[in-house]
Amino acid sequence: MDTSAKIWKAVVALYGSKTTSKLMFYRRTLHSQRKGEMSMKDFLVKIKGCCDHLASCGEIISEHEHITAILNGLPPDYESVITIVISSQVPYTVQGVVSMLLDAEARQQLVSTEISSSANVVSHQTSDSTVSNDPIPSYQPSSMSTTGSHAVLWHSSNTTSGVCSNS
Repeated sequence: MDTSAKIWKAVVALYGSKTTSKLMFYRRTLHSQRKGEMSMKDFLVKIKGCCDHLASCGEIISEHEHITAILNGLPPDYESVITIVISSQVPYTVQGVVSMLLDAEARQQLVSTEISSSANVVSHQTSDSTVSNDPIPSYQPSSMSTTGSHAVLWHSSNTTSGVCSNS
C-alpha cells in the first residue's frame, strides 16, 4: 500500500501542473469567447466545447457560469435578450438561453431580409418630367411587401438615399 501511494503522488506531481495549466487555459478561453461574425450556433458550440474541455479535466462548469460566458460574449444586438435573462426572477437554464438566442438570431435575419426585400422606392422626378419640376420626392409603394412592416427609400437632389423602417 505504501508503494502505491508513493506512485500516485509521483503521478500527481508529474501531471498535476499540466492539468492546472489546461484548466487555466480552458477557463480563460471560455470567458474570452466573442460571437463576432460567427453564427449563433457556431458561437454556442464553441462555448460548449470549452465547457466540455473543462469537464474532461475534472472541472464541471455550473449552469450560471456557462450562461455568464454566453451572455458576456454577445454583441449589443442581443442586449434585449441579455436583459431578459439577467432580470428574470427564475434562473434560466443553458438550454433556455440557447433557445432564446437561436430564436433571436432567426428573427433578426428574417427582419433584415424583409426590410431589404420590401423596400419601397421613392424616386425624385427629373427636371425633364412633364408632370412637375419641384424637388418633392414622390412615394411609390412596392408590391413585394407581404408583411405589415415596410421600409421607405428616399432620394432628392439635395440629399442622399436612406432607409426608414416602419413596423
